Amino acid sequence: MAENSIVHAPYNFVPFSNKVLIRYASPDELPRHDCLTSELKSGEIHVTMTADTPVFISDGNKEDPHFFRTPNGTYALPGSTVRGMVRENMQILGFGCIHPTDDFEDFQIYFREMAAARESTGVKLKEYYHNALGVKPLKSASGKTYSIPQNVHAGYLRKDGADYYIQPVQGTYLRISRKHPELIAMGIGDAQKIPVAYVKAGDRIDHIRKSEAPVSGMEQGMLLVTGRPVGGKPNHLYVFPMPDEEALPVSISAQDVLSYKEDWENRRNALGAYYDVNFWALPNEGEEKPVFYIEYEGHTYFGMSLFLRIGHRYALSEGLPKRHKDALETEGGLDYPHAMLGFAAPDRSYRSRVSFGDFTAIGPVNSEKTWRAVLGQPKPSYYPGYVKDGKNYSDEDFRLRGYKQYWLKDVGEIPEGKEKVMSTLRPLPKGTRFHGVIRFKNLHEDELGLLLWCLRLDDGCYQSIGMGKPFGFGRMKLHIDSLMETDVQSLYSVDGLCGAPGDDRTELVDHYIEAYDRFAAENLNIKKPKKCPSVRSRDEVLDFIYLHRIIQSAEKVDYMTLDEYKNVRVSLPSIQDFRQDAEEEESAEKSSGNDASSSMDDLLAQLAAKYKRH
Repeated sequence: MAENSIVHAPYNFVPFSNKVLIRYASPDELPRHDCLTSELKSGEIHVTMTADTPVFISDGNKEDPHFFRTPNGTYALPGSTVRGMVRENMQILGFGCIHPTDDFEDFQIYFREMAAARESTGVKLKEYYHNALGVKPLKSASGKTYSIPQNVHAGYLRKDGADYYIQPVQGTYLRISRKHPELIAMGIGDAQKIPVAYVKAGDRIDHIRKSEAPVSGMEQGMLLVTGRPVGGKPNHLYVFPMPDEEALPVSISAQDVLSYKEDWENRRNALGAYYDVNFWALPNEGEEKPVFYIEYEGHTYFGMSLFLRIGHRYALSEGLPKRHKDALETEGGLDYPHAMLGFAAPDRSYRSRVSFGDFTAIGPVNSEKTWRAVLGQPKPSYYPGYVKDGKNYSDEDFRLRGYKQYWLKDVGEIPEGKEKVMSTLRPLPKGTRFHGVIRFKNLHEDELGLLLWCLRLDDGCYQSIGMGKPFGFGRMKLHIDSLMETDVQSLYSVDGLCGAPGDDRTELVDHYIEAYDRFAAENLNIKKPKKCPSVRSRDEVLDFIYLHRIIQSAEKVDYMTLDEYKNVRVSLPSIQDFRQDAEEEESAEKSSGNDASSSMDDLLAQLAAKYKRH
């Protein structure tokens, strides 16, 4: 492996802007839904999307997924999928405010860092992890050194209504070797809890058997079996004594429950390759599960491993730019995404002024060949990719990189994976066209302009949609066929009642997009000498357009190998790094071309002079 291992991935991040564009100072300023206003824009946008690479939108069947179809059996891109694409673009191009729980789940990223390579990005976390668990080296009777987390306790995780708590065990957990003959005779497998009766000798088990009922001369407990022997070497299992019902239960906050759930969800594919993932799920009412736990820095961490996964010091929202935090804490206004596409808050809600119909396939279409791929999502737990400047979520000044977006690339060979976690894709082929209608109501010119820009983007740009984007699927070319505006006055005429009033305003698409650009640049105080102010001069917009325009070579933006993951020293380069490299290469090529041209001119001049002398 290279001395300095650099992170590379099929995705990158459009940076969060340090500016937030508040379109309405208060929800009271929002246009009403119960009438059409002649001063505002209402109508339809007719759109065609053409697949530039195979595209796949699942019908939701997890066992045998096929391409999504409408009720009449026509292949289609669901309106909800198109809406999601537009909203993500609008969040970036409209300088939206990032709302935890609304735009993303705000939780602590869990990790386990036992042995980080020297000088790697994990060294600081290893120290934090060992301090939290109180990991201390000890020596066995035979003189072998082993580590025990001194701060870890054992208990039973229970549910009470909507809340969870841990009831400590009587005493502490007990170790038992997998090589214990009575354990071998029990024929244990993996990922299970087994009621047992046992006789202990110190902190070890002398005798053990399966038993749900009390056995004379033996204690009752629960054998916890998780994981597999690492490297084929036998390891220890653990017996939990019965719960101590007299002890105070250990409460678990809703935030810690959410963090555990998110960690479990993010690890489903990895666990599912070997085990029943539901074994690690939170218990239902009336159930209990043996867990290890610690209380550290105001949190309760729990899991089914002695060296359990714990949370980073800070939740994800702590990594947002200060401008977004200030907007959430002190301002009550609304940004473009929430004002145009609606929101639901505990005290108030507002319906979207834009609706998206399904985009149906044009003409007869046949599914492409079937592909098999591991569709694991990029995980924020990999902080060298998600956090700026080589920091992690336990650093007080960590900052999130931004909005995750996939690079454009051609579909190539898909890496093999474990069959148990692979998914089936039955994409429609390159060249498949879809047509749909987007309806809008009571939009200001700048709002309509932003909506049109989020659809069309800039010249040479593509949209990405559907599953398999890490492997190049779903690159789409979007064309606005027509912009039809409703003539509000004609709605109340005889002609209006008899037909579908509307005027073709397709020639105004650029006008509306520029109207948004001017409005946004003015309100964001964007200045550019000698040129009209434009949001296109902002780095975050330049990065977004670059990512949606440039088709990368696969080797630059593929997933890393396991060996590369182990010893990362240089974090993920930014889109701006890619842009600057491309500009330098282009500049070098031009310079080389100029030099070659000058050399040729000199040669021709010399030849001309020679022939003139003769």
